Amino acid sequence: MNLYFIINPAAKNGRSVSIWKQLQPLLDREGIAYQAYWTSRKGEGKEIARRIGEESVEPTVIAAVGGDGTVHEVVNGAGSFPHVAIGCIPAGTGNDFVRGFRLARKPKQALQRLLSDVRSGKDLAFDLGRFASSAVPDGVFANSIGCGFDAHIARMANRSKWKGRLNRFGLGSFIYVFYLVRELFRYQPVDLDICVDGQNYSFLKAWLATVSNHPYYGGGMRIAPSVRADDGLLHVTVVGPMPRWKILALFLTVFWGGHVRMKEVCVFTGRNVRIRPAAPVLIHADGEDAGEGEVFAWIEPGRLRVIGVKTR
Repeated sequence: MNLYFIINPAAKNGRSVSIWKQLQPLLDREGIAYQAYWTSRKGEGKEIARRIGEESVEPTVIAAVGGDGTVHEVVNGAGSFPHVAIGCIPAGTGNDFVRGFRLARKPKQALQRLLSDVRSGKDLAFDLGRFASSAVPDGVFANSIGCGFDAHIARMANRSKWKGRLNRFGLGSFIYVFYLVRELFRYQPVDLDICVDGQNYSFLKAWLATVSNHPYYGGGMRIAPSVRADDGLLHVTVVGPMPRWKILALFLTVFWGGHVRMKEVCVFTGRNVRIRPAAPVLIHADGEDAGEGEVFAWIEPGRLRVIGVKTR
């Protein structure tokens, strides 16, 4: 297998740089040929991954060194190529891809497992999510896509100068809590029409709708506790009308999946999903901005190859 690393030096305020410096000597001692690319701007990881996928014809591994944003770019660039397997050395704030696809959470263990699979030529097939929105006509997601309050919080946090400062102390996730509490009293829920495999549902004053490929989002929240990344289905979680104080309770129970027992939470499964809000609301894909308004999502079973997976 050809082996490539795409390193995002901005991930977790530069943590990925120190992680790569620790791992590079281990790689060199193993004597395995590889190439490393550093990104310098948003979107470059996607461009590099796509170029690698287009130019290579042999089995290829592209490992993201960063967080979910870096993985999102790599998957969008090369996730659809059948000869490319995606790996990850976790060096971000949330690392939900690592959780959802059962990769090692410690960088050295992730590298050891990845190299072991490279030697044996082993990778596993998982489902790939695809979507189309006003801003992204042909997009891919590995973790989840959604619209509403969570996308609003993600944009506020990603644009905040405080996220980088908190990341220096390993507290980057607290920026999401800050904006959750602050925006809770400002955000206005909107009406949503949702179609799942041809079945229509309507929700008044919905807080959010999330379409998941595996259980995790938002840095470890189990938004869809029963989903698997290889079950061939998308899981849709809708939070309908709910008092503002109860939203706080929801975002506490979501870490273990207890929110699905709330009467205001509805869960659906299907292969094709359309979300149509009555007013423009933000959309996120794997926590990254993906436009606003209407969004379509569908699943491509077994399309995503992932390497370094812990087998059950």
